[in-house]
Amino acid sequence: MDINKAILELRAEKKRLDRAISALEQGQASGEPRRGRRSWNADARRAAAERMKKYWEQRRQQAVSETTT
Repeated sequence: MDINKAILELRAEKKRLDRAISALEQGQASGEPRRGRRSWNADARRAAAERMKKYWEQRRQQAVSETTT
């Protein structure tokens, strides 16, 4: 195998790899949506806490009314 030909092939492969790496890095930096849970701000947490308090209060009232009847 000719050394010059091997060097040219390796340089071409290096360019392909560099383009692929660059494309992957840009994809990460472009703000792709992340997986997992979304964080809530304080207002959303407070509203959810209030909803759950009301929910559990209703459940307690149902449980009490079922045991007394």
